[in-house]
Amino acid sequence: MKNIAMVFILSVAVLAAAGCKSTTTPEVESFVGTWAATKAEYESVANPGTKVDIITQGSTLTLVFTSNTCILTITDPGEAPFVANATWSASTDVLTFTWTSGLNGESQFDYLLDVDELRLDGGHMPFDFTAGSPEEAILSLILAKQ
Repeated sequence: MKNIAMVFILSVAVLAAAGCKSTTTPEVESFVGTWAATKAEYESVANPGTKVDIITQGSTLTLVFTSNTCILTITDPGEAPFVANATWSASTDVLTFTWTSGLNGESQFDYLLDVDELRLDGGHMPFDFTAGSPEEAILSLILAKQ
């Protein structure tokens, strides 16, 4: 009977540990630096099946974090770079950009930070699915620390 109780207790402990999510916010230093996108996929809010990964189309996207500011640079082939500046903050699972130039308002992303890879999902950003007609899109990024 003791063996069954011990197996049960160990099983519960393992399952609890596996299901736990970190409740701590990563240190600011974990974000600081230059991050280059390996994926930058925009999905139309109006037409959810419409998706564009600008990286596969030859564009580049970088985020440069300091301790409290961020610079977003997107360069499309043959075009001048688009630059937006923001302040940023992170909670345990949400990264918030408050745009100070280039874009307006605030963008919030669910994030997963794993040392040299940063995944951002669900941020609302404008995107031209049809040239000259920006529309609301949801941006998902995979970034590698440089």
